[in-house]
Amino acid sequence: MEQRIQSKEFRFLTKGLRTIFTIIMVLMIFGLTLIGILFVGAICIPENQVNNFLSQGNITASVQLEGMEIELADKVAKDIQYTKMNVVKLLFTATIYIGLLLLIVVQVRGLLSNLSKGIIFSGTNSRKMEWIAYAVVVLSLTVDAFRTYIAYTVIEQFKLGELLVGTGLIKGLSFHFTGINWTLLLCGLVIWTIARVFRYGAFLQDEYDATA
Repeated sequence: MEQRIQSKEFRFLTKGLRTIFTIIMVLMIFGLTLIGILFVGAICIPENQVNNFLSQGNITASVQLEGMEIELADKVAKDIQYTKMNVVKLLFTATIYIGLLLLIVVQVRGLLSNLSKGIIFSGTNSRKMEWIAYAVVVLSLTVDAFRTYIAYTVIEQFKLGELLVGTGLIKGLSFHFTGINWTLLLCGLVIWTIARVFRYGAFLQDEYDATA
C-alpha cells in the first residue's frame, strides 16, 4: 500500500514538472518566433527609415546589465542611432542562446514524460540525458561569451562606452569574450555520468528480461 502511494506521488510529481516544462517550452518557442519576426524586420526595414522614426519621437531608454538598470538621460536617448548590423548580430546571438536552452527544456520534458509512464532505465532516457549534458557543457563554454557579446552590442548601440570615458571617472572599458562557467561545466559532467548509469541500468534490465 505504501509503495503504491509513493508510486502515485512520483507520477504526480513527474507530471507536474512535465507541465511546467511544457509551459516553459511554449514560452521559449513564442520568444524564438518573436525574435524571428524582429530578425526579418531588421533585415528588410532600411536603416535610415528607423533612424528617422527615432528622431521624430520622444524616446526614453534604459539598459539592464547583470541585474542593474541604467536609465539614460533624455539627451542621450535622443542621440541613439540605429545600426542594422549590430541589431541583426544581437538577434542572431540571442537565437542561438535560446535555441540551446530550448534543446535542454525539450529533452527534460521528454525525460519527465517517460518517467511519469514508469519508464526509468531505458536507452531513450539515457540518450536524452546525454543530450542535456552535452548542451549544458556547450553552454558552460559559451555562456560568458554570449552574455558579454550582448552587453557589448547594447553598449555600442547606445555609445555608453564613450559617454562613461567622457566623464573622466573611467579610464577605459574592455570586454572579455572567453571564459568557462565552471558551475555549468560540473553540472554537465554530473548529468553525463548519471546518463551513463541509466544506460548501464537499461543494459541490466534488458539482460534480466532476456533471462526471465
